[in-house]
Amino acid sequence: MHQVAWQRELFRIAVILGAGLAAGTSFGFPLWGLLAGLVVSQVIMLRNLGALYRWSHKAGPAPQDNGLVGYSADTMFRRERDLNRTVKIQRRQLKRISQGIESLQDGVLIIDGSGYITTFNRAVCHLLGLRTESDMGQHITNLIRAPKFTKYFDKGDYSQPLEFDAPHKSNMVVQAQITGFGLDQKVIIVRDVTERQRVETMRQNFIADVSHELRTPLTVISGYLEMMQDLDLPSPVARAVGQMHGQSGRMRSLVDDLLHLSKLESDSEMNHQWFSLFPLCSAVVDQLRAYAPAGDENLTAKISLHCERDISLLGSEDELNSVLTNLITNAIKYGRKPDQPAIIDVRVVQVNNGLEISVSDKGPGIPAQHLANLTERFYRVDDSRESTLGGSGLGLSIVKFALDHHGAELRIQSSPLGSRFSFVIPSERVQ
Repeated sequence: MHQVAWQRELFRIAVILGAGLAAGTSFGFPLWGLLAGLVVSQVIMLRNLGALYRWSHKAGPAPQDNGLVGYSADTMFRRERDLNRTVKIQRRQLKRISQGIESLQDGVLIIDGSGYITTFNRAVCHLLGLRTESDMGQHITNLIRAPKFTKYFDKGDYSQPLEFDAPHKSNMVVQAQITGFGLDQKVIIVRDVTERQRVETMRQNFIADVSHELRTPLTVISGYLEMMQDLDLPSPVARAVGQMHGQSGRMRSLVDDLLHLSKLESDSEMNHQWFSLFPLCSAVVDQLRAYAPAGDENLTAKISLHCERDISLLGSEDELNSVLTNLITNAIKYGRKPDQPAIIDVRVVQVNNGLEISVSDKGPGIPAQHLANLTERFYRVDDSRESTLGGSGLGLSIVKFALDHHGAELRIQSSPLGSRFSFVIPSERVQ
């Protein structure tokens, strides 16, 4: 079609020029006749182009031409028709998507690269107190006046969602998850987690109350069992009393860990102070050098410590004591080969983003499928070993929550040659 249009256009110009040349020759002026034909062809071309221009601006009918102008008009008409059809389809799809977003109970809020709101659904009005007409185009931090959200938004790390009190309702807790898309745009998903937060608080209070109430009867039972162990009892009875005393000790340890974990979960904002790291590490290591797993009391661990003496941290000394105690105790129990003492290396090293503290052992390692679940409550890699060595299954959960309070995350690396548990205290907490 394109070649046909060119052929028709050139044929028309050739015919006009030929007619002009013939007319000029008949009067003895062939050059003037050729020039007149050229002018006529250009006038026709300009007339067609003018008609095309007016038609393209909706100011006139389509040009009636079988040359290039007519071909261009026909092409533009087909493209406009196809484009309108596509726009209608996309408009219907966009309408369905908008209706779907509007029907969500979760709030959906879209902001541009500078943090200004471009659109949001009705659920956001309920969850965050926004108003459809006046709040469009406002900066997100001007409308969500929650210090936790402002800090979270400005930090730029959106790998984890944020839970905070709704700014317009004192009894509502919302969760915000920010995800980037497109060209520097962000979508914020907001959901009401008030009920979940209430259930979680009830669970924490229940565990804390039950654990607290169990301490007194366990103390009484343990006291009577210790008294009975001092008596001259028949061998079967003495063995039973010894086993009961051991199990009561495990229950006391479990209750203490549950209370500790409940305290860590509830006290997210703790009063942190500066303290020296070396005395803490030295005290923990010296205390655990004499510790040995149950049944292998003669195989005390070989623990080495590498830590500078002039390092200070901002945090809770008791919590970091618990972290190091749990990590080293686990390494003594599980990070050793059969009938051999554990060889443990505790190392404190300055890194780019802070201070890395690691506990490494030379044990048999942990299977890869268990690594992601180790910090879950009561998770056990090997139930048979756990029952032999003791332990509540809460140690690494306690470590996880304690590190959260210090802006750190537990990292676990393991191979058949040993395991390494490490975390990095942020640089702003180190001096």
